[in-house]
Amino acid sequence: MSAHLDIDELNKAFSENEEVFHKLIKDLDLGVGVYNANATPVACNKSAYELLGLSKEQFMGNSAMDPYWKITHRDGSKFETYDFPIIDVITNYKPKLGVIMGVSRPLLNDKVWLEVNAHPIKNSDGTIKRVFCTYKNVTNIIES
Repeated sequence: MSAHLDIDELNKAFSENEEVFHKLIKDLDLGVGVYNANATPVACNKSAYELLGLSKEQFMGNSAMDPYWKITHRDGSKFETYDFPIIDVITNYKPKLGVIMGVSRPLLNDKVWLEVNAHPIKNSDGTIKRVFCTYKNVTNIIES
């Protein structure tokens, strides 16, 4: 399946039939996570949790800002809560694209670099309903 995602199509599929949504994202080589307005995961594909070296249950049981992740910027500084793309989207109601995040994976004893894109899905009143987030492994590019 193509790496291109139509956020409106995904939101419609998620809202109307979660099974259809999961079929759309299942075989993507991109990680896809869906978060509620509290930054808690409500859905993901296999690529999302595998990129983080987790089981689906572990991924779904962690908040986007869980200190477990030990997420850093390229310069090695720690991501603060307001830096996280999901939080930025929830706060500013705008997409946050191309964010590079270094994620320590304790279970695999390594670090992966991800390019993260987060898109708001709004309720009819303009508040955040969900945040769709994609994760692309860019470790080879960053470390070369």
